[in-house]
Order: sequence, then structure tokens, then C-alpha cells
Amino acid sequence: MPGSIRKAQIRSQVWDRLRRHAIVRAPGVYGHTPRFRGASASAARLRDTDIWRAAQRVLVLSERVLEAVRAAALADGKQLLIPDLRRIEPGWVQEIAPAGLDDSAAAQVAREGALPRAAYLRGREVKRVDLMVIGAVAVSGDGDRVGKGRGEADLVYALGRERGFLGAETPVAVVVHDLQVVEGIAAREPTDLPIDLIATPEQTVMVDTLLMRPKGLHPSMITPERLSDFPGLRAILEQEGLAVPE
Repeated sequence: MPGSIRKAQIRSQVWDRLRRHAIVRAPGVYGHTPRFRGASASAARLRDTDIWRAAQRVLVLSERVLEAVRAAALADGKQLLIPDLRRIEPGWVQEIAPAGLDDSAAAQVAREGALPRAAYLRGREVKRVDLMVIGAVAVSGDGDRVGKGRGEADLVYALGRERGFLGAETPVAVVVHDLQVVEGIAAREPTDLPIDLIATPEQTVMVDTLLMRPKGLHPSMITPERLSDFPGLRAILEQEGLAVPE
């Protein structure tokens, strides 16, 4: 079975499961990375790992389910980086310095956006990141992940590899509900980003299966659909000196 078809089946199954158990928050579940009840508990699990404690520079996607992770990064005094593939202006990675924010102020920044002292950087200006945190629709204990189907995490990782602020050794953590952990995904494609750590409200899973990571941006990743979904992607490719498809 082609990976794209298998992934679509998994998304549908997990979205149905989350809806039946009524653990998702607005804007709903179908078509989204689920914003689930218990996301703060998952973030707390992540916060209690050695990987998190050792990281000084943390890149977190902008998905709403990751608000608690972004707030934790700032409250713990870490440098927070938030990529934005929709941004057309120069610089697509927002960098926020914590500067003594308490938990309440950090949570407000995580919800509402950057402080005045935040900067937008091109990929070539970003220093090495110690940890990447993403969301998912489904994950497996052997490191496979299924997103909502738009490829944002894969694109960010590939761009980070191209510009050197992410490496093969950079750990990738995912924050999900326990109902999103499934087995037998068997749908991984070469451009998919495998994960190292799963944080749920009830458990922390360290993935011990070694999966090959994408080494950079593959031409197949730049599709008309993605250029439409992410209005800033064409400008980002141009800023970074990467090939832009006709």
C-alpha cells in the first residue's frame, strides 16, 4: 500500500478516536494537528527529561498544541526559535530571548507572539539548535510519525539541515495524547522526519530504533500545494539561495 494512502487511513482513524473520546479543543480535530486536553501535562513530561534540561536553544513549531512547550522554554531560560513558512518578509525563524520571564509572562508570549526584542532571522543566521519539538496526528514507538499532511515539520527540518542549524544528531521530540500513539504505521517515506522522544500526558517514550534522517531539502518536497499552503516558502528558498521550482 502506498505510504500516502496508509497515512490518510491512520489520520482518519486517529481523528475519529480523539473525537469519540472528546479530548480535542477548538478548532476541532479533522484536518488539524490535534489540540488535545492534556497538552500541558505532555509538555511537563517533556520538561522533565534530560534532553530538555540539556537544551539551551529549542526550536518549536507554531502549532497551538505546542503553546505550553513554547512557554516552558521561555520560563526555563531557553532561547526559543519559532519557524514561520508563511512569512514573506526577510527572515523566517523568530528568535525570542527569555530575559527573566516568569511562567505567566512566558505563557502570554507563547499564546500571543513575540516580544519587541524578538528577531526574525534567515536560516543562515540561526545558530545551532539543541532540540526540535513538533506536533503530530499519530506516532509509533519505533519513531514513525504521521502529520496532518502538509509537510511543515519535514520542510522546516530539511531547511534547517540545508542551513546547518539542525543536524543528524539534533533530537526531535513530539507532544501528543496517548490515544495518538499507534503501532504498525509502516508508511514512512524518505523525506519524513523520524522522532526520538514522545511525550504524552501519561508517559515519556524514548525511541531506540535508529531511522535515517533526511539530509536536506529534496526537490520532491517543493510542490505547488506546499507553495500555496505556505505563502512564504518561495521567498524563503530565494533568501536561502536554494532552487525554486518553475
